[in-house]
Amino acid sequence: MRHPTEHPPRRAVRAVLRSPVAAALAVAVVLAGAGTAAANDWVPIFRTERIEPVGVGAADLVALPDLSAYGDVVVTGGDGPREVPDAAAAKARTGLDVPVVRTLPRGVAGEPVHQVVGEMTATFTFSADRAGKAAAEAGQPLPPPPPGLDGQRVRLVAGPGVAGIWSQPAGVPALVVGRAVAPRALSSGVPYASVRDYLLTLPGLPDEAAALLRAFGPERDTLPLPVPAGRFTTSRASVHGVPATVIATRDRTLAAVVWVDGGVVTAVAGALDAAEVLAVARDLR
Repeated sequence: MRHPTEHPPRRAVRAVLRSPVAAALAVAVVLAGAGTAAANDWVPIFRTERIEPVGVGAADLVALPDLSAYGDVVVTGGDGPREVPDAAAAKARTGLDVPVVRTLPRGVAGEPVHQVVGEMTATFTFSADRAGKAAAEAGQPLPPPPPGLDGQRVRLVAGPGVAGIWSQPAGVPALVVGRAVAPRALSSGVPYASVRDYLLTLPGLPDEAAALLRAFGPERDTLPLPVPAGRFTTSRASVHGVPATVIATRDRTLAAVVWVDGGVVTAVAGALDAAEVLAVARDLR
């Protein structure tokens, strides 16, 4: 049971970490590029430089076990989102320049409401004992973990972030333009290849997640973005000379574009089509 005073962002991140596909991908992402590090030393191992959409099906969303069944998940920080008076106040709170929309798309009018969220940290500590019990409850043996994995800690840090939100009369956002410090990760030390190969032996790993794990390596600072394959389409684009990912519903009622530049992720989303969100993104100041 969640504590009644737990902040909504912490509940959201905890839910993401416990969602099936995100659980496996999170472990892979935060360990990507990890070399052997001194025990108990926090070593930077990952910094988001690009985003890669990963198509997932409904079956994948229930195929993997709860990450907390394999160790402890502790989420701290992430105060907000909270409304601030204007863009200047948002920058003062986060240190981030708030994107300025020069030309609003059709159906969007007025001034935005500005919100900020603080830096958030999620730390996962792997427990071979807990993982063994979870596997036994599932009726399957747990493969022996590689040396050094038991008690291994990985820490994912994201934020702070800012957003400008234009609402429709019904209260649903018509346009959201946000910016945040992209996720980065640190490790207390274990070779990435060992962890990857071990994760690939776990029962119930969907083919898509397994393929992604195999593709990850020290040279790719790529953050996977799970996208329901049956409901959304993805495509490539360029925003200010930077590679971007466009996501849109198949009925073209919602769309978003997201890109990473200099360790900062920017996103434009709304009740628009792909061409419209791209036009807003390319016109940002």
